[in-house]
Amino acid sequence: MAKSTKTKETADAVDPAGAATRAGMAAFSPVAATAWMEIMQESMRFMNARLQEDMEVQRAMLACTTPQELMKVQTDFCRKAMADYTEETQRMMRKMGLAVEVTAEKAKPKPGRDLDDVPV
Repeated sequence: MAKSTKTKETADAVDPAGAATRAGMAAFSPVAATAWMEIMQESMRFMNARLQEDMEVQRAMLACTTPQELMKVQTDFCRKAMADYTEETQRMMRKMGLAVEVTAEKAKPKPGRDLDDVPV
């Protein structure tokens, strides 16, 4: 079997604007860039999970044979969605709060002076 000659495109090649944003954030504050990436990963994870739930509910709705079954599926879906969004909001707030704490800690001035901070 012949090997594929196709090269895999990197994320930066696919999204140069995103690459520039990440590079700028990393130059400004590596801690903020890391926090941003963690928040975006969590957001994508949650969105993927919710889309999977949506598809499962659609399948369940199509399988319903009575209006009562349909109402139960819809009600269960709404309750689960509300619980999931509430949990995700709390999770994101914790992540953002932690990111702010870490960034603020890194930004605190150091006590005393370094010998190399005096202009020559």
